[in-house]
Amino acid sequence: MLLIGLDAASKWTNFGYAIGQCESGIIEVEEAGLVQSPTESDALANRIAPRLRDLEHALVAVDAPLGWPRALALALKEHCAGEPIEVGKDALFRRATDRAVARLTGRFPLEVGADRIARTAYSALQMLGMLRQMTNKPIPLAWSPDFTGVAAIEVYPAGTLRARQLPHSKYKDVDASLVRQEIAQRLAKEVQALERYVAGRADVFDACLCLVAAKDFIEGRALPPQDLELAQREGWIWVRAG
Repeated sequence: MLLIGLDAASKWTNFGYAIGQCESGIIEVEEAGLVQSPTESDALANRIAPRLRDLEHALVAVDAPLGWPRALALALKEHCAGEPIEVGKDALFRRATDRAVARLTGRFPLEVGADRIARTAYSALQMLGMLRQMTNKPIPLAWSPDFTGVAAIEVYPAGTLRARQLPHSKYKDVDASLVRQEIAQRLAKEVQALERYVAGRADVFDACLCLVAAKDFIEGRALPPQDLELAQREGWIWVRAG
């Protein structure tokens, strides 16, 4: 199956992508880079969309929130400046999936309701919309491994690493190539060619890790939501269970 990993960012020049094939439980990273760079004007249009256009089955894994907390949307709908908000801060800013990931990994993802990650979420949703137009495919969110067509999921590479007991907190630092090298070595049985992206941009390396999270999803290893209706409203981070 073709897998697309997207490490979202508010600017296309920081937006990483990876394209890989998953066969018999092994991912081969075919190529990875930035959506816009000195050597690539638009990888979305030139590299990603053409691969998806003629496929009947593929998965796009996005490292960014794809929804906002339901409590936040409800509270702000009628709110007026200067008035208090009766909903507690945790309920207001954290999604159900954020709490589930914290229980699973011991670490909360960034809160789309409170952090600057909201701009990244906006860019990710914009890019999904552009992919739908470029491929003439609906690309809905997938909610189970038996999805059909081309679909997308939300992922969290740091949580994917944590679930495998791999380094997960400092690997994106500029001087952390040795940490990324360790990750690549320990994932070698699952991911081929990951070591090629150790010394480069962390955004690109993270996009490759999105492929690993996608593999967990299609293999049925990711924790599903208990409240599907709520997840379809807020979004759901698919992280390997255990």
